Amino acid sequence: MSTRALALRAWREYIEGSQLLTNELERRMKATCGIDLGDFNVLLVLSEADGTRMRMGDLARMLAFAPGRLTYRVTALEREGLVVREPSATDGRGTDAVLTDAGRTRLRKTRPVHARHVDELFLEGLGERELTVLLEVFGPMRARLLDDCATAEDVAE
Repeated sequence: MSTRALALRAWREYIEGSQLLTNELERRMKATCGIDLGDFNVLLVLSEADGTRMRMGDLARMLAFAPGRLTYRVTALEREGLVVREPSATDGRGTDAVLTDAGRTRLRKTRPVHARHVDELFLEGLGERELTVLLEVFGPMRARLLDDCATAEDVAE
């Protein structure tokens, strides 16, 4: 098999496998916890942010969401009392999404369920070698893409 054919096969396996995994995680999270994967990820990223708050633009970039899509999600999470929007703590021109106590509680209940799904659907059967390869491939790729997003925003402003 040529290098190009191998690359195209690897791409198809990655993109199709990733979508199948995401779809199944989504289905399971909705069925078991009543929350979709995107909302869970918003809560998770906010829980890990300094002060459990993050500028909306930075949050959108971290989650690979278009700003409008994030606004829609945060509005829905606000209706549930899981997140609030406040003026930015570091820049009065911006808006921060802030995790509420109810959001922390919801995340605390859903996080172990999500972890179990990830274990069952993704991690089972992967050894140290495979996990190392995944980190070596996707760690730098993610960092590069996040940098590219930040650079593109700087140019647009």
